[in-house]
Amino acid sequence: MQLDTLEKNLKKRGFVPFFVKDSSQAIQVIKELIPKNSSIGFGGSVTVDQIGLLDAIKDDYKLLHRSLYDIEYHKKLYKEMMDADWYITSTNALTMTGELVNIDGRANRVASMLFGPENILVVAGKNKIVADIEEGIRRCRDQAAPPNAVRLDKKTPCKVTGKCEYCFSPDTMCKATVIQHHPTSGKNVYIIVIDQELGY
Repeated sequence: MQLDTLEKNLKKRGFVPFFVKDSSQAIQVIKELIPKNSSIGFGGSVTVDQIGLLDAIKDDYKLLHRSLYDIEYHKKLYKEMMDADWYITSTNALTMTGELVNIDGRANRVASMLFGPENILVVAGKNKIVADIEEGIRRCRDQAAPPNAVRLDKKTPCKVTGKCEYCFSPDTMCKATVIQHHPTSGKNVYIIVIDQELGY
């Protein structure tokens, strides 16, 4: 895998990439990037959970993460995240051409990535790297959606079969596909790629 090519393409598109060897280095970069006492919104991300980010930064920042709030408050919380100083999430796929590919159901995550906080931070394991957009969409449907359907107890065929069935279930998480070619206007997008397999 040519990480120098990925780095070059991300920079060419206006993203700010970091390549680190493990979760602890990723957390160190995050702490260096984000000023203390900043408010941080979070998209649903197994990767963020796996690296233990919330516990590592909880004392220094205002965290807007749905696990910290009652479920009745979640709709308001998603709106508050749009106005946070920072937004941290992962991506379903990161192409070697330097683009982000994501498929969402509620779309609060992709909405915040595109039209939310001024500063967006994407944390991704090396397993999210794909050749191009087409492979990225396949990855979203066949590798990310099925385990998330299991995790979130969705009523979808992929929960049972383990692969995308291109269903019409009201519970499908594949309601919006977003390909981000560049940071949207006025946004800073930082991408931390960890040399570990993380998330779905």
